Amino acid sequence: MSWVLIIFAVIFCVHDITEASHNTNLTPTSTSSDDVACTKTDVIAARESFCPAQCRCSPLDGQNVLTELMVDCSGVQFNQSTSSQLSQNVTQLLSRCASELLELTITNTPITTVPEVVCNLSKIRSLNFNYNQLTSLPSNCFTRMLNLTSFSALNNRLTSLQVRYDVTMK
Repeated sequence: MSWVLIIFAVIFCVHDITEASHNTNLTPTSTSSDDVACTKTDVIAARESFCPAQCRCSPLDGQNVLTELMVDCSGVQFNQSTSSQLSQNVTQLLSRCASELLELTITNTPITTVPEVVCNLSKIRSLNFNYNQLTSLPSNCFTRMLNLTSFSALNNRLTSLQVRYDVTMK
């Protein structure tokens, strides 16, 4: 008798699961990231839409589009309003189609902090923030970048750096 009850319970559960899957819309739900299955065309569109005004964002073609991004604002005059807009544009640019980035360069801008979205670039190998106005770096940002092998922040206003000590007991 107990086997009959177990078999009945299993059949009943499988039936409920099958019914639920037929009655549920199984389309993907949106996530906090706008970086789902981006193509080269998506990356180029994001760069053209969110590259800060008068700055150059590259590359816009070729094999490196998915893995490299350079934002260069040399020669651009910024005021308080355009500096704020620049930070917003850089954040939007790095929030879209950036998960495959291996190299990121942001130079010659008035940004004072590294955008938090940079900390989510888990595949990044090289970061170049030369010739900005950086005064600080996000806490624990670089500890999440396990592939980071190169970091440069020449000619900024940094007063301290995050240091991580790995102590392994054997």
